Amino acid sequence: MKWIALLSLLISSHAAFAADIDPTLGKKGALLLEETFSGPAMPKGWNANTGSLRLVEGTLHAAEKSSDKHIGAFRYRLPVQDCAVQMDFKLGSMRIINLGFDPATGELKKKGHLLSVVVTPKSWSIIEHNDKANPESKTKVHATAKTDFDPATTYTLLLECKGNDVVTHVTGKEPLKATAPDFHVKKPGLVFRMGGKDDQEVVIDNVKVWALE
Repeated sequence: MKWIALLSLLISSHAAFAADIDPTLGKKGALLLEETFSGPAMPKGWNANTGSLRLVEGTLHAAEKSSDKHIGAFRYRLPVQDCAVQMDFKLGSMRIINLGFDPATGELKKKGHLLSVVVTPKSWSIIEHNDKANPESKTKVHATAKTDFDPATTYTLLLECKGNDVVTHVTGKEPLKATAPDFHVKKPGLVFRMGGKDDQEVVIDNVKVWALE
């Protein structure tokens, strides 16, 4: 009977941990994406631009490859504007991971990424990326906090965007908030980036995207 009690406890703990985070900028509308990576093959649309992706026991493992001479990066195409993006992640020995957006084509006179939430082992931030077409443009840190991310702990992250406002949540952390004039633009999909050595991987799971009303 002890193993039954232990199994019930594990199920209960997982269920509690897996609860969705409620947004603060609006209400969740239509569920636009839900990916659990539980199938036998890589789901359609999940392809590495640089670095590597692989499935391990129902989770997505992502890594940088030194041979690419570029931080690991992949995108999932899903046109959004006001939205909430949630994922579970385990940092492991990875030095940095980003979740963010590019501006849709024609939305801005800018080259490069729009915004990201950035997580490192000792901090997390909301940043607005520089314009790669302008040598004088600089990446701007809108909000940051020093806090430890345990490499063996799985955290749930919610990134919400509505108009020019952005709020990010992580289980057990105080939310970060930011506002910028360009954040309201249409976005062609999700952008994931990860930095580390060849043998280091971040674990990603349970990716959900809602329209934010």
